[in-house]
Amino acid sequence: MLMTDQQVKDREQNSAHQTSVFLAGSGFVTGSRTVPSEEIDRAFGMPIGKLRSRAGIESVAYAAEAETELTLGTQAALEALRASGCTAQEIDSIVATSETHHVYPSLAAQVHSSMGARETCGALDVGGACLGLVNALAVAQSMIVSGNASTVAVITADVHSRTLVPGRVAGEFGGLFGDGASAFVLRNAEKKSGTLSYRLREFLFGCAGQYSEAVKVEDKPNGALDVVFDGEALSRAAINRMEKIFSALEKLSAIPRSAVGAFATHQPNPRLLSLLAKVTGVPVETFPPIARTAGNLGSSTCGAALHAALQKFSSCPLAARKPIFVASLGPGLLFGGAWLAAAES
Repeated sequence: MLMTDQQVKDREQNSAHQTSVFLAGSGFVTGSRTVPSEEIDRAFGMPIGKLRSRAGIESVAYAAEAETELTLGTQAALEALRASGCTAQEIDSIVATSETHHVYPSLAAQVHSSMGARETCGALDVGGACLGLVNALAVAQSMIVSGNASTVAVITADVHSRTLVPGRVAGEFGGLFGDGASAFVLRNAEKKSGTLSYRLREFLFGCAGQYSEAVKVEDKPNGALDVVFDGEALSRAAINRMEKIFSALEKLSAIPRSAVGAFATHQPNPRLLSLLAKVTGVPVETFPPIARTAGNLGSSTCGAALHAALQKFSSCPLAARKPIFVASLGPGLLFGGAWLAAAES
């Protein structure tokens, strides 16, 4: 949703009366197997060096045999809890998202049990694929602002290596994806210890339906996947839409992109990320590098980038902590963004 000047003004007035939502801790893990891109080229029957030269992917993180969305998500969640100085018993609700976990109990319910959360802690899953992290953060923020929760854990977890396999999808698509998880603890009050000193501010969302046919994945009756992947059209659409998200976030936050310290965005591949930096006029160094060594992590890519940005600024004095823009896209073409400010801002 790209807003008018009046809508921006109304949002600013409303946000002044809202409860502040602080990021208290974050965590990120990848699958424990690091697979060189050349090995993936070979497995998918592609020319050796194609992933590296065409996409900029040097290696991909794959889950080991015993690793799943649940184990990776729980590991990231426990890491975030430790960083926040918070216990599982303090969590009022868990909001989870994954583009690869399609069984019941849901991922949120399973993480609830594995974390040892109390019975009165809610468990909710949201969709959106690569946009899932932004959706989940928005839901968590609304829970806290409404007074229905004081502390919420947001978790992403994706294991593509067991679904997007040779023989089921083409390497030009399946070879891009890796496995990982991220987690964040959100609170309604900043604590002197166990805080990242960042506030979660406003969000924006929309759906550019004219690009809905650029990528589609459907199950076939024989167990195969029917994948429509127009890489050229999708790349053009992604660059164009991300530029619009950045412009909308500048307007929403009254912060120019030149003053933003990090852009935690989805990263389909490193080549596209470099092009995005060039088109939007911001240094490529402001995009935490994730896809180069881990691959496209789906809903966890944006989470991995946000975690890296928060870690980067955690050692800086509060006055030196710059704003963070979060932006991502999902099939449809869904899009969304948010901005974070240092707690004193």
